[in-house]
Amino acid sequence: MKQSKKINTYQLEDFIDDPKFISWVTLPDEALNLFWRQVQHEYPETKPLIRDARDIILSMRIQSESMHLNEQQLLWKSIELQIKANPEKQRKSFSLWFGAAAAVLLIGMIAILSLFYDAKYQKQEITTMYGQIRTFVLPDGTVVTLNANSKLQYPKNWDKTAIREVWIEGEAFFKVNHLHQSGIIKDAEKFIVHAEKLNVEVLGTSFNVNNRRNLVKVALLTGKVRLGVEGVRSSEINLRPGEMGEYQGRKTALVKTKVQTSDIAAWKSGELHFDNMPLSKVLILIEDNYGYQAVLKDKSIGDKRLSGTFSVSSEDALFKAIAISLGISIEKDELNHQLIIK
Repeated sequence: MKQSKKINTYQLEDFIDDPKFISWVTLPDEALNLFWRQVQHEYPETKPLIRDARDIILSMRIQSESMHLNEQQLLWKSIELQIKANPEKQRKSFSLWFGAAAAVLLIGMIAILSLFYDAKYQKQEITTMYGQIRTFVLPDGTVVTLNANSKLQYPKNWDKTAIREVWIEGEAFFKVNHLHQSGIIKDAEKFIVHAEKLNVEVLGTSFNVNNRRNLVKVALLTGKVRLGVEGVRSSEINLRPGEMGEYQGRKTALVKTKVQTSDIAAWKSGELHFDNMPLSKVLILIEDNYGYQAVLKDKSIGDKRLSGTFSVSSEDALFKAIAISLGISIEKDELNHQLIIK
């Protein structure tokens, strides 16, 4: 996911103050390990800073385990007195001290809360980086293909008697395991995808959910689904194969249209299908999936229209194919993570 500050510009205090970094050091998982390995691979200059920041956080974690409330208060009081005694001298070191102290207290709070946090509310999280596609199976047998720059969450303690629920940010293709046989539909036979305030309710079917830029689009390939805005019963609509429902944030009305669903879900097979799509929209898709921001030397280039099937096995090959098709030049600016188009 996007960072508010580029990681290759991080100083020691930035790593210590980064919640995602703290989580990796204290509660690592597969997604976090992959993310920070990729950071160190792309920006080797961060390795010594990451090593030092990890050592600091781990040492503070040991100290925080036995740090009582009064000791935490003394820590903050000590920092405050140092700043008041010599503000100019302490100004530069304060940021690091503040981040370090915050990390200590944060780790302490996490340790305390984890003791009282009911396991049924914890969520398992699976993420993808730019340009990465992952396919995995949920505990009920549902197969999910997660597109690039996306995140899926589901209950860590999967209850086989409760409604199956997942939460999506980004884009994913679902092939839901059909459990209902006959009679009254039980809770365990329902499957609900939450995307912002839109709920997608299914029994057993295959569909694509795209939740980006405050717009949720659900395209149905097989089966039947019901869409509804949370808390607005009158907003509910049913989709049939070949239909797509769209939900714009902060609105209650859903829009239903006919679409070529095989084109929309082609990404999971490593392809992108375009049918007379303006380059400006293609570039938005590229930014969402690869993280590159487009810089058009001539704004009119964005009106050029693209058609055809393009492989996404390599981002370089994709950019080159688009450039050749439209008769334009696309150059990557790795430093600023931009595409210069002319």
